[in-house]
Amino acid sequence: MQTIRPDSLTAEFYNDGPVIFLYDDQSQEAIKAVDPSILEGHGKSDVNAELFEVVEKGLLVAYELFQDDEIALEVSIGDPLSDQECAVLNPCLPVQRAYLNLPSGKLAIEGYSNLRLSPDFDPDEEPGALLDVPSGEYIVSLYSVDGYAQEENTEEVSKPNHLFVLTPVSQAEPFLERKPLLEADI
Repeated sequence: MQTIRPDSLTAEFYNDGPVIFLYDDQSQEAIKAVDPSILEGHGKSDVNAELFEVVEKGLLVAYELFQDDEIALEVSIGDPLSDQECAVLNPCLPVQRAYLNLPSGKLAIEGYSNLRLSPDFDPDEEPGALLDVPSGEYIVSLYSVDGYAQEENTEEVSKPNHLFVLTPVSQAEPFLERKPLLEADI
């Protein structure tokens, strides 16, 4: 897969569902204790107080997808993408931001097909991604390829369809609004 930044981490997996989740592997029990219903499925009623609680604490980032499909992702540590870097993802949706606390530095990125947080988790399913990053508190800048525009693009270059840039909170621009669910078609 062609990466935007040479020092990025990458992963690919199939996701059978309209949401992917980012969390610290060490935070599984804390997330399960709150029991947000979105871990079992996605609908309007699943964007609720329980989901907001885990998002507010930085335990979980939930991102709604254009469709269930193959996930090709890139994770980078540092400043948000420059305009030139973002152009590589063209067509790209507007960047979205979220807060994520990674105390162990084990970043889990999973969908419904492989969500270890789900009570229906099947360990025989294809795994999501478990990436080693520096531990800390981050503002995640999420860049996603516009799925509608991408369908019209016939260029067959293997590049990520989601890029997550983790910027340490101490270096990030101020971040005030914490959404319980980052939406696919903003």
